[in-house]
Amino acid sequence: MDKEKKLFLSPTFSYSFALGLLAFLSLSSYFILKENIGSQVNSAAIVNLSGRQRMLSQRIALYSLRLINASEGRLRQQLRQEFEKIIQLMESSHVGLLNGSAAMNLPGVLSPEVQAMYFSSPLSLDKQIRQYIGEARSLLSASDHELTLENTHLGYIIQAASLKLIQSLDAVVRQYQKESERKIANLEALQFFVLLITLFVLFLTGVFLFQPMVKRIKEKTKQLQMEDAALLRLNEQLQNEIKERKELERQLRIVNEFDETLLKTLPFGIDIVDEECNLLYLNEKMERVFGKLAIGKKCYLLYKDDKQQCLNCPLKNGAQMGEAKQLEVPGAMQGRILLITHTPTLYQGKKAILEIFEDITDYKKAQAELVLSERLAVIGRMAGVIAHEFRNQLGVMRNAAYFLKMRIDTRDEKVIRHLEILDEQISETERIIENILDFSRTKEPQLQRVDALELLKAALDKVKIPEGIKVEMRIERLPPLEIDPLQFGIVFLNIILNSLQAMGNGGVLHIGGTKADNYVILIFKDSGEGISEEDKKRIFEPFFSTKSRGTGLGLATAKIIIEKHRGSINLESEYGKGTAVIIKLPIGSIRR
Repeated sequence: MDKEKKLFLSPTFSYSFALGLLAFLSLSSYFILKENIGSQVNSAAIVNLSGRQRMLSQRIALYSLRLINASEGRLRQQLRQEFEKIIQLMESSHVGLLNGSAAMNLPGVLSPEVQAMYFSSPLSLDKQIRQYIGEARSLLSASDHELTLENTHLGYIIQAASLKLIQSLDAVVRQYQKESERKIANLEALQFFVLLITLFVLFLTGVFLFQPMVKRIKEKTKQLQMEDAALLRLNEQLQNEIKERKELERQLRIVNEFDETLLKTLPFGIDIVDEECNLLYLNEKMERVFGKLAIGKKCYLLYKDDKQQCLNCPLKNGAQMGEAKQLEVPGAMQGRILLITHTPTLYQGKKAILEIFEDITDYKKAQAELVLSERLAVIGRMAGVIAHEFRNQLGVMRNAAYFLKMRIDTRDEKVIRHLEILDEQISETERIIENILDFSRTKEPQLQRVDALELLKAALDKVKIPEGIKVEMRIERLPPLEIDPLQFGIVFLNIILNSLQAMGNGGVLHIGGTKADNYVILIFKDSGEGISEEDKKRIFEPFFSTKSRGTGLGLATAKIIIEKHRGSINLESEYGKGTAVIIKLPIGSIRR
């Protein structure tokens, strides 16, 4: 018994030692490889960044000439901004190369050769670069009348960019490349040495461990022959296990059939694609949309409006089994937002991806509207407090102006006119404050049955129509609306004033109304200049205005009031052809 134990422990110790040594060599090889990769990454970053310095020096020279030759003030201002960015990029890259930067994968440790290139003659590259950047900044800060071809800063930049600086930058790039190649060569030599040792250990393992093991196997063969009877019993047991396995396969087929039925009946869109984005399967919901002929086509050609593969598509990097990923895809299926869950699976014996489509467009829209409403509430409370304080101060100013007007005994028309101007500006400021207060204290509607036509006429009566502007009202007989007349008086007044101001001194304001299904639709269409596409996206934001003296609260207040009445307000405009404001209000009770 002790002899068997000794025979067992001896090879076990030898095997353990050999495996431990092999593990140590493998780990050594791994860390050498890791260091090699890290070195290549850092070296690549250094070489790329130093090479980019050469490109940036040329771009500074190019932008210097473009800045000199620019004749239009707006273009010159744009060039100044871009020029500043290029200078800052070259300066930050230079500092990173000298001092290191984790964000740029730069170690900040310079070899003696590179340090000599930067700080010693004949190159003194650090001094050259700093002087070059200084000259560029001097040119950037020069006034427009100093930007001529005779400018000394321009002359230095052009000369340096074409001669000594570019040659020096080329030299340091070559030195960086040379040092990188030398370091990688040393690591590769060390890795080769580890490989030789590993092969030697394997040779010794084969000679001193595996040969004795072969001898022991031969001895055990005889013992195995004696155990043949036991194997026969095991064979019988195996036959029973095969029967059980066949039963399990039958049950698995039943489960697969259930899965197929489940895929057909789920309320989500489901497909299966291969690793090349080709469609392999569509459930009934997706098949009704795209048809059976969609099988074999690229999934993004069917789903994406721009026919391009999703930027973060899991198929690009390869999905791992058991790892589900979700991807939010805007601009799909005619402007919808889809949440796609990707789950790796096997389909017909091959790797595939199961995709489940959930339309979250309405959820995203509701989420955005909630954020906007919370933001409007905060802005409204703040604006109300500020406007209230300003109105108190304006009251004091109006009383002071009135007192001066009464007390000053003068026939100087200039003094009288300036007092009138002061009074007019106070009135204008009070109107702006009133708009802010209307926006900040919008309350729940006090509903009444109201004739929309009468309310529109009352709003028009409050407005002075400028000469050259004509108002045409064509409204069919409309049913009464259950709305707050005071709030909608503000809505109609703000929209009419915006339309009149948009037309300046000439044009026609068309006001129309009609009934469509269970809604009343009111349209205010002016013949002004219209609104640009960029401004249309922000037109309902508080304090956004296309007018130089507007508060930007008229349409924002109108939107809040209309939505509290379960209605909607939209704007259609084409720049240069006027604007139409469309209000849609429900007929009948809107009480919750």
